[in-house]
Amino acid sequence: MSSSLNGPDLPIELWTKILCLAGGPNDSTEFRGIDYTGPMCCILPVSKPGSLRESLKTKRSMVLVNREWNTIATPILYEHLTISKRVEFKKLLATLTLEGDAELSLGRFVRRLDLTNNAPDGIPVGVAIELCQKMTNLVTFFVQLEVNINPVPLLAALGPQLRHLHIQDYEGTLATSESHSSISFANLLEFLNIHPNLTSVSFPFVLTGLDEAPDESLANDSKVRRWPSIRKWTFQHPSQTSALGLHMPRGAFPSLTEVGFDHCTSSTFWSWEMKDFLAAHGDGLLTVGLGQGGEVQIPEELSRPFQHIKDFCPRTTEVDISFKAHEGRFRKKFALSTAWLAEVIRIPQITTLGVRICSPRHNDERTHRLHCAVALPWPKVFPKLERIRVLEELEVDRYRMHDEVTRQNLTLPARWATRPIRVEDLSGTTLGELSKGLCTLVEM
Repeated sequence: MSSSLNGPDLPIELWTKILCLAGGPNDSTEFRGIDYTGPMCCILPVSKPGSLRESLKTKRSMVLVNREWNTIATPILYEHLTISKRVEFKKLLATLTLEGDAELSLGRFVRRLDLTNNAPDGIPVGVAIELCQKMTNLVTFFVQLEVNINPVPLLAALGPQLRHLHIQDYEGTLATSESHSSISFANLLEFLNIHPNLTSVSFPFVLTGLDEAPDESLANDSKVRRWPSIRKWTFQHPSQTSALGLHMPRGAFPSLTEVGFDHCTSSTFWSWEMKDFLAAHGDGLLTVGLGQGGEVQIPEELSRPFQHIKDFCPRTTEVDISFKAHEGRFRKKFALSTAWLAEVIRIPQITTLGVRICSPRHNDERTHRLHCAVALPWPKVFPKLERIRVLEELEVDRYRMHDEVTRQNLTLPARWATRPIRVEDLSGTTLGELSKGLCTLVEM
């Protein structure tokens, strides 16, 4: 099929690929990171601020070139939408309802939808439901919901093609057990069963009704089966960890390779619930994510989870740690605590460490904290460590401007490493290298 577009005489299919590349990353529907400007929790990797807005600017320009470009570029423009202002919600709903025929609606082009909100509340659940109902091909959905809602209608609005689901309460760290929304364990089973393509899942809901599904009856329940599509689960409430650990049979998640235990929304670490889950489903895990509260000593908080990983996760080679730093300075006592931790436990199987600073601010203080986290004496706990990943996309020059923070931390005791350790960001860009022996920062 030939085209009449201005420029080389190329098939429409090739022009489509060219415009897709021009419009930004072609894997935007995969849940690699989130581009946000408001306060959020630490449970998702962070893209460079404004990166999506630059991509959208390019896509809008392509749509306006002429009618033929508009035809090709419109699906590209709507493929990944990020909406953060209440007025934008209304505009989007109005745009999607212009077409009377659902098959002609612009909503069919949307494959990823990120709904955030810079106002002091979350997205109304009714707005989220109405948008999802119009997006019949949605595969990735992120939303910051208002708290204390009934999530069942929203889950029902998501089609069976859904692959990535991430829901969180806007209040995040302020949310209490009473303010968290809840669903029954039966609701969860129903949702999993009608979404056979689900790959990654995370939500803040408290699971209820577990007493109504004892282990022995659940094992014979016709609704319970294997969910081989699920590869990643990030737990935002300990009731979820307990439910899947105690009430799901072994082998229920044969493809599960990554789990995260979020600590940001809880005042206590879920050590026992984590143990139950890993004992049942830890055999195939490659990556385990943990959280570290800013007001809690590291040894007591991380020694037990590390021991659980060592005991129940023989294939795990990566540990990701989120440091809660919503307020105040990154504490220097973390360094001494990590050195103390090494006297309690070592995990030689870990070769990659991910670090994240849970803070909404993108400023020099945040960068300082990242350097401090990278420079902790991790080789004492992970003697075969090869790589430290900062779990966000960074501007290398801005990060390297603060290398002195790493140098100062590396001069303190207990920074010994037996091999070079590469430091990189989420995209794999090299940020530096900690040298063999007494760690020093190698100039790039």
